[in-house]
Amino acid sequence: MASWISFVGFALGITMTNNGILEPVQERLRSRIVGSSLEPETLPSLLGVNPWLVIVGLALLGVLFLWRGLGKAADQGGWNWTKAGLAIGIIGLLAWPASAATGRMYGLSVTEPAYRYMRFFVFGQPEAINWATFMWIGIPLGSYISAKQHGEFKWRAPGPTRILQALLGGIVMGIGAAIGGGCTVGHSLTGASVLAMSSLTATLGIVFGVWSAAFVLFRT
Repeated sequence: MASWISFVGFALGITMTNNGILEPVQERLRSRIVGSSLEPETLPSLLGVNPWLVIVGLALLGVLFLWRGLGKAADQGGWNWTKAGLAIGIIGLLAWPASAATGRMYGLSVTEPAYRYMRFFVFGQPEAINWATFMWIGIPLGSYISAKQHGEFKWRAPGPTRILQALLGGIVMGIGAAIGGGCTVGHSLTGASVLAMSSLTATLGIVFGVWSAAFVLFRT
């Protein structure tokens, strides 16, 4: 249940930032553009090199990183990280042509469909429903099927403290995702795959934020 509460906070934070009290803050932070405003900046264009040089270099670093991590991750049940990572990669790849077939020229995203659901339910805009919004149907459905298959499904009712943490954490995530133009899915999985500088920068910020929060919350 805490996950659903967090999602409500996430959608609320996005809406507050896009159409609510925090909209001026978002406009202020987005008023300064780094690079060309006509074409998105990518890592190869920033370095002035052939994109394949960057792709091959990053692929080699990725293979080295994965090779060093083989056999070191603890077994927590379900799929291991190699199988899960491969499945996510294939889904992320197929999402591009599937989304493009409906006229939406982007891959997987979580922030966009969350905001679209708020537009649909709160503002009464049926045109907000598109290809991306079905991802928020697939996520809980797929999670439920996987959990049932591995005997891990269980309804959990969080306590008051956990409810507050989930709600406030979701709101903060929504605010950050709205200002940053995406989250770990839209930036780190989809945007970073095309070497977009905005997504690479956002991913570094997300990693730093997670490490900082983990240090503060779990330092004991």
